[in-house]
Amino acid sequence: MVPRIRPSYSVADLRAAMRATADTVAAFEQDLAHHFGAAHAFVFPYGRSSLSACLRALDLPAGEVVQPAYNCVVVAHAAVGAGHRPVFVDVEADSPNQDPNEMVDRVGERTAAVLPTSTFGMSFDAPALCSAIRRKNPRALILIDCCLCFTARWQGRLLAGEGDAALLAFGIGKPMTTLFGGALLTSRDDLAAAVRRYREANFRRRSPLAVAKRWLYFLSSWAALSGAAVRVTDVLENADTPLHRYLLTLRSRETIRLPEDNEVFMAPMEAAIGREQLRRLDGFLRQRREIASVYAQNIAGNGVRVLSWPEGSTYAIYAVRLTEPGLRPAVQAGMRQRGVQADTNLSYVVPGLSCYRALGYDDHPYPNSVAWAESVLNLPNHPGISPQQALRIARALDESVEQAWSAARRLREPRSRAAER
Repeated sequence: MVPRIRPSYSVADLRAAMRATADTVAAFEQDLAHHFGAAHAFVFPYGRSSLSACLRALDLPAGEVVQPAYNCVVVAHAAVGAGHRPVFVDVEADSPNQDPNEMVDRVGERTAAVLPTSTFGMSFDAPALCSAIRRKNPRALILIDCCLCFTARWQGRLLAGEGDAALLAFGIGKPMTTLFGGALLTSRDDLAAAVRRYREANFRRRSPLAVAKRWLYFLSSWAALSGAAVRVTDVLENADTPLHRYLLTLRSRETIRLPEDNEVFMAPMEAAIGREQLRRLDGFLRQRREIASVYAQNIAGNGVRVLSWPEGSTYAIYAVRLTEPGLRPAVQAGMRQRGVQADTNLSYVVPGLSCYRALGYDDHPYPNSVAWAESVLNLPNHPGISPQQALRIARALDESVEQAWSAARRLREPRSRAAER
């Protein structure tokens, strides 16, 4: 079984975590700033924590945070938690990223922040978008959501360097991991000073028990997503089990909330893992590009739309679209039968979730986002997948789509004959 995600842990990560000291967190922040060419880097327990802390640190009056409707829900949660109102924009018909014209149109006098976002690690024209936003409202904070794109570039320019700050996330499915975790990158000294003050005044140390739970998560996720254990994990994840319910809780789709440990310092053992992972990040991204190339060359295209990825994309999540969205569950089931986990990382539109409908939002104004949410399918592309495995995954997709189409045709034929009679 090829898992949908697999963190690229190594013995070096384990050894570094065991040797971590109190100053490891500061060292990790220095490493991040240097790697991304930023003057300052701050690490947090989650990616969403970096957004929440930044908005709170500036003590902005309640305003609007402009963001894509087709996005991870925790981004909107962080905006609400910081006292702001999310303003959603649709994505483009042929790209999962925000419609730049619509994003600029939604910027106004009440805009506190704007979050241009790289979905799946797909690059976009961040320089032009940021310039247009600044012309519309020079006071609006521009935070580039790089949680999936990391070092993605547009015409050679690093997306993470185009706004006032950039957000990173380090979950086990991200380009690199600290188990959970996230970071804020900025070269604005005033912003850095405000975030530093806020963090020092409001964050607390992680308790020894909480650190022990991080260790348990580290070791159990390593075991659960390796070798033969993946099949057992697949069964537990897809049945009504404690693991399945825990994963639903992590995804935070049902209620607007932030984790209880949203304002704690990153543990030194997590920072130590991050330092080791950062040293291998360029290699991880190169492997993802190579896997994506195999997919692009070998997916037949019958019933599947292969996306056009701009140069400079990171392929953090490899996405395709099904031409018949209703067949997606059958395609996923067929791929599992063939030993491949396919995923639907973003199978929803944030303003269409029940917790946001309760606040008066709706997904009808975002037809492109709805179309993406209904049709997207994500293939495994974590580092370590060999070219042979990538070819097998591409074939499993094609075979599963054909199987699903054949089953659908068999169901339709009796109805057609009955209608004729």
